[in-house]
Amino acid sequence: MRRRILPWLVCLSMLVGSLPAFAQQEAVSPLRLAVHPYASTLALINTYRPLQQYLTTVLGRPVEFYTAPSFEGFVDTLLAGGYDIAISPPHFAVMATEKYYVPLLHYQTQLEPVLVVRAASKLNKPEDFRGKRIAMADRSAFIRLVTVQWLADHGLEAGRDYQIDERPNHGASISAAAMGEVDAGLATFTALRQLPADLQQQVRAIGTGQRFAHLFTVAHRRLGETDIARIKQALLAFPDTAEGRQFMEKSAFKGYEEISAEELRALKPYVDRYRRMEVGR
Repeated sequence: MRRRILPWLVCLSMLVGSLPAFAQQEAVSPLRLAVHPYASTLALINTYRPLQQYLTTVLGRPVEFYTAPSFEGFVDTLLAGGYDIAISPPHFAVMATEKYYVPLLHYQTQLEPVLVVRAASKLNKPEDFRGKRIAMADRSAFIRLVTVQWLADHGLEAGRDYQIDERPNHGASISAAAMGEVDAGLATFTALRQLPADLQQQVRAIGTGQRFAHLFTVAHRRLGETDIARIKQALLAFPDTAEGRQFMEKSAFKGYEEISAEELRALKPYVDRYRRMEVGR
């Protein structure tokens, strides 16, 4: 069982210039908006700045951007209630709602794991990855749990039929594939879309056919029902704003959707698998 010790966070406060509302609300503490570290810190800052600035303006309250130096660090802090608003992989979000958080929405685009290979690669189907090296982020990553099982369903076992090359995040896995350091990199379609265009042109994606609810946005119960409702309404209105349209286009998230009971049921086997994996560590 891993130690439940809060890691040092990567905190990047990018507050919009002084607003009159701030002067009137000096006693109001900033909201801590955290994003799972599925990409580099700089990439996350660039992607999520429009959302952070929008929430700061609409809520009339400072919003600070947080991520963590590792997947484990993010999960430890999330499950300890350390964030006010969190954008999290679905299995971690489900666990968070069992403790301190209220589920709000998930992105409209479905979460689709893809194996990214160089543009000229001859790899196309699951069986082609026998004897290959695949870059993957942390063993707790939702898409890793899903894809390792998908490969197993096609007769390929990790460590026996292919090797996993550990990388810090999904963006790094794509880069490793593009540079020829590995045969493929595991990522998501949206993570691929958020990378520079020149890098995208060097690779192509092989779909796994697996689709799930995308990143969940959850809010801590300590914010209270009124503020949580305001945050949810602000998020729902965001895609209709100029900055929201730009954000959704750049990220390929498209918009927001309500979280359904059916989606939560579909996630349960992966939540259970993650918990068993943690017990065995």
